[in-house]
Amino acid sequence: MGNVKIYAGLVNGDLMPIIEEKSSEDIVAAFTGDDTGAPPRSVTIEVITESGSKVKIYIPNSSADASVTVDGTRI
Repeated sequence: MGNVKIYAGLVNGDLMPIIEEKSSEDIVAAFTGDDTGAPPRSVTIEVITESGSKVKIYIPNSSADASVTVDGTRI
């Protein structure tokens, strides 16, 4: 079981689950499919905040947990 959950925020304030209780491999496959040629090693989601900080969420295509970095520092 992975350590990533993805939700959609609804206009009524609720959260609709999109991905819960999935392994990192399942999440990478959901983003990339299973017919990409060479298998993907990971999916990275990058966000630049209003203050200019760079936040990266790294989801490996393995049983390892996802990780987060802020301006290159793992948190």
